[in-house]
Amino acid sequence: MFTKQESFDLQQEPKTLVITNDLTNPLVKSLDEVFKGKLKNISDKPFTTVYTLGLIEAEKVFIIDQESMDDDKKLKKIYKGILSLKSDIIFLLDTFQEALVPDLVEGLTYHNYKFDTLKSKKDDQKKTINYYTEKNLEPMINEGLILGEAINNTRTLVNTPYNYLNAADLAEYAKKLERIDGIKVKILEKPEIEAMNMGAFLGVNKGSIEPPKLIHIEYTGNKEDDEKTALVGKGVMYDTGGYSLKTPQSMPNMKMDMGGSATVLGAIEAIARLKYKANVSVVIAATDNRIGDHAIVPDDILTAANGLTIEIISTDAEGRLTLADALWYAQKEGATRLIDVATLTGAIVAALGEAYTGAFSNNKAFLNELTSITENNKDNIWEMPISDTYRKELKSYSADMTNKGGRMAGASIAAAFLEKFIENDRPWIHLDIAGTAFNSKTGATGRMVKNLTQLFK
Repeated sequence: MFTKQESFDLQQEPKTLVITNDLTNPLVKSLDEVFKGKLKNISDKPFTTVYTLGLIEAEKVFIIDQESMDDDKKLKKIYKGILSLKSDIIFLLDTFQEALVPDLVEGLTYHNYKFDTLKSKKDDQKKTINYYTEKNLEPMINEGLILGEAINNTRTLVNTPYNYLNAADLAEYAKKLERIDGIKVKILEKPEIEAMNMGAFLGVNKGSIEPPKLIHIEYTGNKEDDEKTALVGKGVMYDTGGYSLKTPQSMPNMKMDMGGSATVLGAIEAIARLKYKANVSVVIAATDNRIGDHAIVPDDILTAANGLTIEIISTDAEGRLTLADALWYAQKEGATRLIDVATLTGAIVAALGEAYTGAFSNNKAFLNELTSITENNKDNIWEMPISDTYRKELKSYSADMTNKGGRMAGASIAAAFLEKFIENDRPWIHLDIAGTAFNSKTGATGRMVKNLTQLFK
């Protein structure tokens, strides 16, 4: 998508020029001289197209207002404006503030995305972007490109329907990440999962004709550091609700219920490609949740890998069952702190809508570390409570706990359930992305990939 141009001549360049309105920059100043000072009078609109009327070889100059790049709404207009240009373009990157270059490249990569894999006619309008710079901006360009590509890969995983992406397909995708230096991938099959007594995870899989896959990825970027963070993603490839069947209105788009797994796969891809000096693992318990002859039903009692017994109140509260065993496994494999990412509850959507990701944690310092990154990226999370009020909702007379509480505060009760599988107060964050992972009109968002990646920068 991004191609470097080795030479540039203002008078002879035929491509549409893309520059900022920074008149202190020599290139912009030179162009302003060609236009006899008229660029100074250009408005502060997000972008303005100027026709050159033969003064230079390029027919048009696309001028971006620098101040508008700090405004998210205006920035989206800028990206769409650039990508809608029919002619070949060339970015004069030296006219942009260096600190903005990674975000600029990432944003253009993100907005150049189209999910047309399964369409009979492919969209051939994806823009090739040329750029010219006399500075050493390659590291910044590379950072933005890697983040943009990892986010788009996450979006493609979430947008792909179940008949093209089941647990085996996700495991195959994960295995291919071994092409990146520092990554090792292990796929555990059903007999190995059974040997570890992962009864909660296996219980969800009982209604499926597809065997479960436990995906374990290790990235070692700092062999001298004992700290290892596990990113645990919910990998329910499709969720019918099981015998607690979803309504016809709520079942469409349940292909996105593996959004947590796609998010952590995107994050570890970016972390490894950027060669961050950190040790990060990914754990995904992948299965679909269906109705079948052997499927679990309400009142069943499952035994998780850590020995806790769970009374099933709703088979549609299945994601937390898979995460319970995945969190146990991540800790068994040496994780010193954990972040789980899951499209877990409709309750978080009711509470926060699509604006915020719900965040729950047992460690304020760890959560503050992530929060500062999300605020910088303008992709905010909102801390939600876990307390004894919600823990009590999980009491069962026939098992150690239930998998669901009452009708109120469903997101906090779900987090309280997961909390029971965190050992020795290990720092832990639970991110409920049910409202932020997917938009029914535009598809997957890829949100949280950048935040999780930059946690290790």
